[in-house]
Amino acid sequence: MIILWKKLFGSTCTLLPATILSLTFSSFAQDLAPGNKPTSDLTNSKSEKSDESESNSREDGSSDKEEGSGDNEQTADSTTSSPDGSEQNPSGGGNVSTEKTSASVVSTPPPSLSFAVPDVAGKAFDVKRDSGTLEDLDELSRVEDLLPDSTPPSGFSEETFNRDIPLLSNHMLFGAFPASARFEQSELDGNNLALEVTSVLDHLSPSVAMFPLFPYSSVVGRNLSLAEGTYKVDGENAFLLGASSDLSYSGEVSFSGSTSRVVLIGGSTVSVDPGSKIDLDVALSDLVVVSRSDWSVSDAAFAAGSKLYLRSLSDLSLKNIDFSATDLVRLEALMDLSLDSARFSAGLQEIQMRATTIDLINVDFPASSVVEMHAMKGGLDSRYPTFGVANRSYGRVNFLRNISYGGKSNLIQDRSSFDLHGTNIKIFKHP
Repeated sequence: MIILWKKLFGSTCTLLPATILSLTFSSFAQDLAPGNKPTSDLTNSKSEKSDESESNSREDGSSDKEEGSGDNEQTADSTTSSPDGSEQNPSGGGNVSTEKTSASVVSTPPPSLSFAVPDVAGKAFDVKRDSGTLEDLDELSRVEDLLPDSTPPSGFSEETFNRDIPLLSNHMLFGAFPASARFEQSELDGNNLALEVTSVLDHLSPSVAMFPLFPYSSVVGRNLSLAEGTYKVDGENAFLLGASSDLSYSGEVSFSGSTSRVVLIGGSTVSVDPGSKIDLDVALSDLVVVSRSDWSVSDAAFAAGSKLYLRSLSDLSLKNIDFSATDLVRLEALMDLSLDSARFSAGLQEIQMRATTIDLINVDFPASSVVEMHAMKGGLDSRYPTFGVANRSYGRVNFLRNISYGGKSNLIQDRSSFDLHGTNIKIFKHP
């Protein structure tokens, strides 16, 4: 090739190809030689390559450590990097020191830290939960001591538990009572889930001699809603329909059967839709409806065979109400009793009212009936109510407007008219 170039271009061009071939073979020989690296004529190039070599050496050392950490041993082939930043001479001689100029100072990053948990440390953390050797687990054991015991209490019965579930359930009633919600008196006595009902019932009889308590069967739930229809209540005992929370009914609700008394109790409230009526069969004698909280009824009717008793353990407000009974109608409130536009059945023997304050508007008491009213302060001069809205007084019986006895023509609007028409009206102070 050199002879050809010499013939074509002359001796002047012979040196150039020879030089290129010499450099090429020299570079190829250096690449084949193991452990040899090309050198650079520039000091800055040496410094950069020295940094790269140092970084690679550190990474190799980290890799060796990580690979050996699994067996927790170092192999004989493991190497460490030189901390002085020197690199090996490509010819296999001594180390060549790198020089860094102020113009090209390269900041060497801190070596990456390798971490491996020894087997013995791993075993130290393998602690059973109940050993209590670690501080955190000891704290957990103290918290567990504060938690309630999950074991069933003594006397717990799965059968009793399942039996009590209906006491917490809501029931929509459509002319019939579900068998699951039926309870005898012995099942409710002492049962805290029925306390809102039984406590109201116990609150009635001590002050009402004509409504003594006697054995009863019952239908009880959390919220009870009666739709219009006829409900059968047979048995020798009284029948109790109780809601620990809300009792409501709408339309005409009738009870028929052989029981002698029907008691409706709202442990929280009693709700009556306008136009509704509760009616007892002629064979049934008494109807009792009680609300624990304020009770307001309008445009409704209550009918009983013998005695009718409506009560609120707070305020009782009755407007445009028909009362039907033969022996007694008793209206009672722990606080205020308000009666507006009330009509009583003819032939009713006795009417009783009892409250802290009694307010009457548009009431005509039937002829021949005995009327007894009990207020906190009793009557004025132990006999008379107040007359007119302007004279209303707390703790008294107040005839606010249009009160009559034996017909609307017999108005009672002052003391003289009261003496004339109200001879059967008695006003008492709470004992």
